[in-house]
This record gives sequence, structure tokens and C-alpha cells, in this order.
Amino acid sequence: MKKLTANWGLKLASLIFAIVVWFLVTNINDPITSVRYTNIPVTLMNTSLITDQGQVYTILDGSDTISSVTLYAPRSIIDSLSQNNVVATADIQDLSSLNTVSINVTTNKYRDKIENIVSSSDVVKLSVERKASKSLALGATTSGSLADGYVIGDVTTDQNMVRISGPESVVNRIASANVDVDVTGFTSNIGTDADIKLLDVDGNEVDTSLVSMNIKAVRVNVVIYETKYVPITYEVKGEAASGYMYTMQVESTPDSVLIAGRSNTIASVSEIKVDDEAIDVTGMTGNLTYTYNISQFLPSGVSLGDPDFNGSVSVIVHVEPVSTQTFDVDVSNVAVEGTLEGFNVTVDDTEYETVSLTLQGLKTAIDSIDPASLKGTVNVNDIITGNNLDSLEAGNYSADVKWSLPDGVKTKGTVSVYVKVEEN
Repeated sequence: MKKLTANWGLKLASLIFAIVVWFLVTNINDPITSVRYTNIPVTLMNTSLITDQGQVYTILDGSDTISSVTLYAPRSIIDSLSQNNVVATADIQDLSSLNTVSINVTTNKYRDKIENIVSSSDVVKLSVERKASKSLALGATTSGSLADGYVIGDVTTDQNMVRISGPESVVNRIASANVDVDVTGFTSNIGTDADIKLLDVDGNEVDTSLVSMNIKAVRVNVVIYETKYVPITYEVKGEAASGYMYTMQVESTPDSVLIAGRSNTIASVSEIKVDDEAIDVTGMTGNLTYTYNISQFLPSGVSLGDPDFNGSVSVIVHVEPVSTQTFDVDVSNVAVEGTLEGFNVTVDDTEYETVSLTLQGLKTAIDSIDPASLKGTVNVNDIITGNNLDSLEAGNYSADVKWSLPDGVKTKGTVSVYVKVEEN
């Protein structure tokens, strides 16, 4: 017993010295050190406490990410840790009246060996609102420029509605939903998937991460048509009032139109022919003015190729007074058309050298006629039928003359000549 208590002071000093030596050795071999990790995500827990009440939350200012977390622990522990071992959580049960939730930062490894954890932020900031939902019609647009000679036809989507839900203040801001396809340089139909954009009333894009959507992208089909210009022609009906005539002149504004369609469809279209009952000069004593929409006269599979043209066309059908003038035409200008076997058929000019031909037409057309240029014919078969004969025999006959006249000029009355039939 005396041996155990003997020199107790020395023994105590030895113990203290041993402890100090152990501490020094330990800190020299495995000292406390630190490591810093950045951008640590915070996991929210028990979020159903908000959503079960018909509310939604939005994380403010990116506060669900901690910019930096510093761990203090022995070097051996620090060396065996990585950023994946840092766990940050925020429990909605701890939601404060200011809509903040405290962040708890720990590790999933060597938790009891960590000396200290220092976080750059300690709360997640939330905005808590009533949940709102609504459905929006899905619009589709195109951007960019097609290759020359092509235009956009139909633009359709596989779905035409999108349903959104989220914070009431955000949902109420959203006025429309739209998808857009870039068509730059295309010459054939496009089929692609496009992301849905949510827009406010001013057309500004709203961040889709703030709301949930039943679909985020949709298939868009863009039809691309080839184009070409074709003239517009008119079918003018009726006869103008007595003493007046249609001049065969139609002013059309525009006089040609850009059409669009599939290449094999528009290849066969050379004109747009307008056959409208309203373009009728019956009884007119002046010009007919009319406006119509040319879309109704486009062939099947063809559409207007200019998106800025609404299809409205104005026409003026010219009607002018008739001018009448009588010309003395040399009988030699009348020829016989056709032959009769065994006979010579000629125009008899022994009775008179000229015939009087009265013509009606536009003054400009009448004034330009040279009597020497007027030519007529009598037909052998017409002589037989005109004289109620079964066949021609030698003799003299009367025959009506058919005249070759300029456009817009017609005869007034009938001109006849004598025809001599002689045996060969």
C-alpha cells in the first residue's frame, strides 16, 4: 500500500505529462482542419403541410441553395468526405410567420466526428399563396424567313390546349400560351417538337418554372407552299344598251395575284379566271365598276400567297358609245370560198364595182379602218342553202358576204353580191 502512494506527486506529474504528449502527438498527426463546399442544395421536408391546404409555395431569391458550407474536423475525417456527404434540409413544420424555414446542415457520414459546421445562410425564404389553375388555348407561330418563292401555309399543333397551375399571382399574369418554329431557309414541310411559352398580356414571356403544366412541349406541323404570280382574266356577260358597246377593256387592280400551293398543284394554274354574275354590262351606258374577293375563284388546293393581301380586287369594265360609218368596198375584195365540181364560181362585178358596208364599233376602231383593207367572202355551200337549192347549176345567184373585221367592230345589216356560176 505504501508503494502505491509513495511518490504520488511524481506519479501525477508523469500522468499529466503523458496526456500532454498524447494530445500533442494526436494534433500533430491528425490536426483539426476545414473544407469549404459551394452550392449546396436544400431539401424541403413536409411540403404537404402547404399543398394540402390548397396553397403553393415559391422559393425566393434562390434561398434553397447555400452558397458555401465549411466543415471543421480532423484531417483524417475531412479527407474522407466529399460534397455529396453534406446534407441540408428545411422542415416546413418550422415555417415562421415571415414564411422562412430554418436550414439544418449536417453530414451523412462521421456526423459525430465533425467539430463544427458553418453555413453562409440559415433560412429558406418562401412565398406562400393560394393555388390557381386555368386552361389556355395553344397558339402556334413561325419566325425567320423562308427561301424565296415559298410561303407559310397551315401551322397546326398535335394538341390545342395546355393546363397550368401555380401561385395565384403568377397564374393571373399569364394571358396566353404559344409555340414558335424557326422556318429560316426551309422549302418543304416541317414537323418538330417545340417548347411551350407562357406570355403575359403584353406578350412578355413568363418563367415556366413558376408554374406546373400538363404538357411542356408539343408537336408542331408547318406546311410550306410554293408561290407564283398569275394574271386575272374576266368573263364579261351581256350586251350594253343600244348605241353602246363593251370595249373589251377591263381595268383590274391588281391585274395579277400571287398564289400558293403544292408545287404540282400550282404548276397547272396559268390564270385566275373570274366568272362573276355581277360582271354584266346588260343595258349599260357607261363603265361598270365592281369590287369582289378573288379568294372565291381560286382553284382547289390554291390559296393567296401574300399574307398582306386580303383578296379584294376592283375592276372597271369599259362601255362606250357606238360609232357608225358606211364604207364603199370594192367588189374585188370579196372572194369565193369553196369549189363546185364542173363549174367556175365567181363574184359578178358587171352590175356594180363597189358595195356599201355599214360598220358599228368604237370610234377609235372605226376611225382606224382603211376601206381597202376590208375583205369579205361568200361560201359556195351557203349559196346553195341561202337560195333553197339542192345543188348549183349554171346561172346568177345572190349571196350574203361574211366580213373579216377588227376586234370590236361589227356590221350593221347585211351586204349581198351577185355570184356567177358557169360550166367549165
